[in-house]
Amino acid sequence: MQTILDRAELDRLTQTPAEFDRLVEEDDISCVLEIECTANTAGVTAQRTVPRWGHHLPGETVIALTGQAACVLLRRRGVIQEGWRGHGVRIRDARYSASVELGEVAWMRVEMGRVRRLRDSVHIQFRFRMWKVDDGGKEVETFRSEQDAIFFAGDAS
Repeated sequence: MQTILDRAELDRLTQTPAEFDRLVEEDDISCVLEIECTANTAGVTAQRTVPRWGHHLPGETVIALTGQAACVLLRRRGVIQEGWRGHGVRIRDARYSASVELGEVAWMRVEMGRVRRLRDSVHIQFRFRMWKVDDGGKEVETFRSEQDAIFFAGDAS
């Protein structure tokens, strides 16, 4: 996949330092971001591991990544502007089906659903899908969710 934005460019679009390595695909309602699970990825080295369960991308980091992916998509589509802040208000469904191990690369697709503007806020429904590729080149889904979030202009009280 081709790099559209690198980590430094993504960092300017997110509320917290970008964990994604690059934006690799986008259209009118979605984008795909790439991340390599490394020792520097949030929460990875803090994990207590056992022989059968090594360092991997933690679930709480995956949920944080959904917020970053949403911010990137919304800023790229002009739905929110610099300084806007948002937070998840409901996870309707979340399924973890495989882990992303240390050294593996994964991709997250975020798709924007219904968008409602109410006074000084924007309420949005999202669909997320994360996957990796196994040693045989087969795509393996690692996470899927449907979530709602609300965003406010940075100058809103």
